[in-house]
Amino acid sequence: MNRKVTMLLGGTLLVIVLVTGTLIAGVYAHSGAQLAALRGQTAYANPEQGMRALIAEHYTGIQKVEIVYAGQDLGLLDDLWFVEAHVWADGRSDGKGFAGREYDNPGNFFLRLEDGWVMVPEGRFPEVIALGKRLFGLSG
Repeated sequence: MNRKVTMLLGGTLLVIVLVTGTLIAGVYAHSGAQLAALRGQTAYANPEQGMRALIAEHYTGIQKVEIVYAGQDLGLLDDLWFVEAHVWADGRSDGKGFAGREYDNPGNFFLRLEDGWVMVPEGRFPEVIALGKRLFGLSG
C-alpha cells in the first residue's frame, strides 16, 4: 500500500472511532440524565395499569377503555413497553375532541425502573434511554 492510501485509511478509522465514541458517550449521558428525571414520576405496577391511570387523568366522561396493544417496543429491550388504547369518552381534559371519531387512540411508552413502570414521553427518546440503561447497567 502506498503512503496516501495508508494515511487515508488511518484518517477514516480515526473518524469512525471518534464518531462511535461520541455516540456512545451521548447515549450514556442522555440515558443517565433522563433516568434521573424519571425517578420522580409516578411508578405503576405494570404498563397497562399506568396507561389506565393516565387515561383516567386525561379524559372526562369515560365510558370504556380497551387496551389494544401492550408489549415490548423493540424485542431487545425488555424494560421498554409501548401501550396503545382505545378510549370512549366525552372528551379530553385539555378540551380537545376526537375530531369526529367515535374513540381516541392514545399510545405511551413505559420504562421499568426500580420502583415500577413510568411513562416516558416520545420526545425524550425512550428507546435511547432503554438502550443506555441496558448497555451501561444504569438503574432507574
